[in-house]
Amino acid sequence: MNEPNKGLEQFQSVKTVRAGRITEVVPSGCYVLEADGTKVLRTFSPGMTARFAPAPGDYWVVYEGGYESLSPRLPFLQGYRPL
Repeated sequence: MNEPNKGLEQFQSVKTVRAGRITEVVPSGCYVLEADGTKVLRTFSPGMTARFAPAPGDYWVVYEGGYESLSPRLPFLQGYRPL
C-alpha cells in the first residue's frame, strides 16, 4: 500500500491549549461549553471554516497567543488530555 505521507518527518505535540466542546453550530459561529458548564457563542473569524465545517461534539481550540481554530472530535481527543 502506498503511504503518501510516509516521507514526512514525525512530530509529537507538546502544546497546552484551552478548548471547549461545540454544542451547536449557527451561521455566525458555535455555542461552546465552558469549564463551568455555561454555553457561550464564539464567533467565526474570516476563513476559519475554509477547511473544516464543525459539528456538535467537535472542539473550539485556543492556543497560547490567542490563535483560535476548530478541531474534529476524534483527533482532538487523541491529541489532548485534560489538565
